[in-house]
Amino acid sequence: MHDLLQTSFLSPLKEDIVKASHFISNGPLVLASSADLEGLLALGFLEAALLDAGISYSRRFLQPMKHIPRDEQNILPKYTGTKIVFIDSFGKTDDLNSEHILVIKPKEVEVQFPHSDQIKRGTVDVVIQSSALASVISPTGDRTTSFRPYVGAGQWLMEGLDTTIDPIHTLVRDFLRDEGAIQIVPLPEVSQPNIEMIPGLSERRLKKLSTLWIEMNANQRSQALSEFCLPSLSTEGISTARFEELIWKRMVIPNQEKDLASILHVLQSKWPETKEEALIFASRLLDSWLRTGHLSESTD
Repeated sequence: MHDLLQTSFLSPLKEDIVKASHFISNGPLVLASSADLEGLLALGFLEAALLDAGISYSRRFLQPMKHIPRDEQNILPKYTGTKIVFIDSFGKTDDLNSEHILVIKPKEVEVQFPHSDQIKRGTVDVVIQSSALASVISPTGDRTTSFRPYVGAGQWLMEGLDTTIDPIHTLVRDFLRDEGAIQIVPLPEVSQPNIEMIPGLSERRLKKLSTLWIEMNANQRSQALSEFCLPSLSTEGISTARFEELIWKRMVIPNQEKDLASILHVLQSKWPETKEEALIFASRLLDSWLRTGHLSESTD
């Protein structure tokens, strides 16, 4: 695997990540997160690395962030004399890092694309940061390695793509493609895509297009796919940036039939509404991910 800390989107945070890895490596500690998909993804990377490295820890899921009042200040769990790593996926807490507390929250950075002098600003989500921490703690661990294709999952869930192009998403997507962790393919090349994320698409027409796809050349594919998605261009509910990713650049994990966006969409749609059910669902899902190396909507 390539070094995440050498990337343009993580190199500005390298010092903080290395310092955090020392905090985590000197366990035992408590890993805590709200019972949301974003928090679960970040927690998964940390748990994978700690299991690979044989470091003692315990897990605590808190109530989903949507159940916490906007003005609530005391969301950090308290454990006297115990080190805590808290995943703050939505940046709700102040900087509370201390001798016994490490908070991982989204951080803004400035980045540059290859072969460009233009500087872009973006926010690095907690999943990318946690994956970098995992790669420092257990660089070659089996679980850590199997989780690699999911590094960009949290960034996909962020709101950056709902307004414009997210430079962090683009960079992490291309990084994972270049190292072979994922493949980037157009919609017709996904075996079992979910198209509910794109209003107005016809599943019947997609199946027909996918059947004809293999016989088409590059120009024919471009024209056919453009015509296929034309009815959806005028619909509301999805940004141009996210629309283009879902049509032309689906992230596929090798040997999986669903693309990453579809996997995340299914999990979000099945996420329980009540606090108690969400806590159980998140715990079972994370256990399954750690056991199999694959995110799955089935937690049995």
